[in-house]
Parts: sequence; structure tokens; C-alpha cells
Amino acid sequence: MATVLVVDDERDLCELVRINLELDGHAVVVAHDGDAALALVRAARPDLVVLDVMMPGRDGFSVLQEIKDDAAVARTPVIMLTARTDVVDRLKGGIEGAVSYLTKPFSVLGLRAAVRDLLAGEDEPVVRRRVQRESLAELARLEAGRVGPAGVTAGVPARPHLTRLEPVGGGGAPRPAAPRPAFERWRSLLSDRQREILEAVLAAPSLPAAADSLEVSRGYLYASLRRMARKLGSASGPELVRTLRADGRDEST
Repeated sequence: MATVLVVDDERDLCELVRINLELDGHAVVVAHDGDAALALVRAARPDLVVLDVMMPGRDGFSVLQEIKDDAAVARTPVIMLTARTDVVDRLKGGIEGAVSYLTKPFSVLGLRAAVRDLLAGEDEPVVRRRVQRESLAELARLEAGRVGPAGVTAGVPARPHLTRLEPVGGGGAPRPAAPRPAFERWRSLLSDRQREILEAVLAAPSLPAAADSLEVSRGYLYASLRRMARKLGSASGPELVRTLRADGRDEST
């Protein structure tokens, strides 16, 4: 029926999933680490990926990000399968582009049903965008509950994550010394590399200067900012930067 890639460093679990998916007529290929998973995604072009989060080396979120950044395979549905049960991890999976998130221990019948429904249902980009919107809205509600009523409107903000933090005009201001509360709240949603990029951008007088300090091309920097903006609910990379700079100015006054 379909080719499914199962990615997990637990070999017994991979075998369990393989046997059960083959009962439904699927062809199953297996990878035990992130690098092997990415190679198989590009070589075998599976119809669906079942992806563990916690693996040695490259983790599942990193693999998911690379899949969604590669136009050739970005439409591949990804189910995250992990022992991590924290709600922020689940929302991070949805924001990054996973279309389903199952926690261990999991129901084999539930996994088989999820695979069946995803393969027979709507196109992956439609499902992915809906899950991203729902995840962003849920995270906004979670953040509103943590922050309290100050600066937060009732219900779900029209632009998730930004709540009170709206752009206040042109960027380009040097990085203030004061911490940025929004940046700290978003840290768990960003990879180590993304945090490094944002910190460099906020410290530099301009985006070209930030690219030079990171020793990357401007195109790479702009693409990274676009990905982070989508993840954090901002309209664009420059708006995300302006928002964080404005937040820093507010805190330093």
C-alpha cells in the first residue's frame, strides 16, 4: 500500500512497529539514527515517516526540520513517536511540521490507525498547516496562562506568541544589555543553532553584519529567519527581529 520509514534507536520497538504496519500491507524501512533517516527519506522517498525524538546524535526535531526545509521531501507526513510527554514538546512537534504526535508507551492499534488516516486523508500541507495553527494557538493560551493578565487580551491572541510584543518601527538598533522576556519564553521552541542565529542578529547593527559574524551567506541567514518567524507566529523574519528589539528597549527603559 505505502512505504513507511520508521526511525528509532530502539531496535525492538522498530521491529514491533514494522511487523504491525506490514500487517496492513505497508512496506517498512527502518533507520536507527537521524543521519540514516535523512538519507533514507531522500533515497527511498517514503510515503510517511514515524520519527522518534530522543536519539543519539541528531535528534528527531532536527530531522523533522531538515525534512520540512527540503522542498523535494517536505510533503512527507511525519508522525512523532516519543517518550517525551511535556506539552511544549508536543506543540513544538506541531509547529515544526509534524502532523501527529504519539507518546510512548503507545497503542499499536492507535499507531496503525494514525498511519491509515494520514495516508488516506487530506494532503500533507493542508494537515500540516492546520496542526501548526492549532499548536500556535494552544501555545499562546499556555503562555497567556503563565504570564498572567498583564498585557494579554482575553482568549487567543490574533497573532500567537506576540501578544503584547508588537513591532514599534524600524530595526537596526544595537542590542540592548537587558534580557528579552519573549526570547526567553521562546527558547524551548528553537534549536541551539536558531538561538545562536537570533542572538547574533540582535547583537549586530544590521543583518549583513550578522551574517558576517556567523560566517554564513545572507541568503542562509534570511532563510533561517523566515523559518523561525513561521515557528514563532511572526509575519516575517524582519518583523520577528523588530519585535525582539522593541521588547529589549521596553525592558531597558
